Amino acid sequence: TLGNSTSDTSLPMVGGVNTKLATKQDEIPAKNTNTVLTYTGVAGTVGEKGIYDDTGTYAAQADNLIDAGTFNAALKNGLDNEFVCAGYADTGECWLWSVDNDAPTRSPNLFDISKVPTRGLPSRGTIVNNGDGSITVTTTPTNGAVTSDKTLSQLAPGLEVGKTYTLSFKTTGTDRHIYLRKDASNSTTWHLISPTRTMTQDLLDSTVYFYASGVSTTATISDIQIEEGTTATPYVPYGNVYIPQNQSAQNQ
Repeated sequence: TLGNSTSDTSLPMVGGVNTKLATKQDEIPAKNTNTVLTYTGVAGTVGEKGIYDDTGTYAAQADNLIDAGTFNAALKNGLDNEFVCAGYADTGECWLWSVDNDAPTRSPNLFDISKVPTRGLPSRGTIVNNGDGSITVTTTPTNGAVTSDKTLSQLAPGLEVGKTYTLSFKTTGTDRHIYLRKDASNSTTWHLISPTRTMTQDLLDSTVYFYASGVSTTATISDIQIEEGTTATPYVPYGNVYIPQNQSAQNQ
């Protein structure tokens, strides 16, 4: 105890302790109000996960987390607007529901990723269909492109001659284009720098090749989309999809 003395040069102060302790722990700055920190299991490495924001598009946030308040509001909206009572019990409570907006919406995406086969030999390069909407391409030491052995019309059966289409996709590689080859004298590159093309029969009949980052490289390509028009819109899977009413305007 200090007794009647109010000073002691050897007494550690709270501020001094905190100052020293602060240097022992790395600080992780907050990214924004819509992102949370996640545990990766790897020392010195952290991850992140987005939180769903109802002002954004549905497709771009399909894997995001959702807070309880937003989930409750979405559930109520679904019960109020997407589901209609098809049968009432004697108590007046609904016991049978039907989906009001049950008609599927045709996706604007005309490229069917499921039709890209897992194929190839080390001498020709390989393509692996990952089954999650992405493919992994590995090129050979002599060629930077790998053939899918499928024509554009086979991979995108809804394309029509004379119409204008826009290509978009994501890739972990540096080569941001596909190659369309009908024969030795008839081929072209469809690049994301100039993603809009007017469709021809020659293009439809051309075999589709995928790239990574040059020879002897591997890349994963995802969110491949070919859609009518001159503007790339957020990715939507191929086929008939159900889009909730409150998100339809944001995705079409």
